[in-house]
Amino acid sequence: MKNLTVKDLMVKNPALIGPEATLKDAAAKMESVDCGVLPVGTKGKITGIITDRDIVIRAISKGKDPAKENVANHMTAKAFFCKETDTIKEAASLMKKNKISRLVVKDNSGDVSGILSFGCILREDASAEEVADIITRVKAKKAA
Repeated sequence: MKNLTVKDLMVKNPALIGPEATLKDAAAKMESVDCGVLPVGTKGKITGIITDRDIVIRAISKGKDPAKENVANHMTAKAFFCKETDTIKEAASLMKKNKISRLVVKDNSGDVSGILSFGCILREDASAEEVADIITRVKAKKAA
């Protein structure tokens, strides 16, 4: 696991959704591609990120109709990015620093090429010791 890059573990070619789409459209797309997150925008220009949790917490729990509500009104406007060539340790550090569990991945040309989640890292064929080492190193950097 020591030499892995983001490209090695990311989910490639994630589905995207436009900001004008409804939350119902977003949920249906998430179901069809079996994911819980969609970057909002185009491959070259991401304006935010919408998660299954955003739909439930920001809209449904407040009585909003997902068939009438737009993604733009419920997405997280600040998406965090990493590069395909970043190491897993760099990506994990960025997640920890910003208290997030998913990163949008960009290729060398700046286009979206994947999504890296903490779950992607944990599901890799790493030993528990290697995963613990990453978490420990991230915590140590933060404390320093």
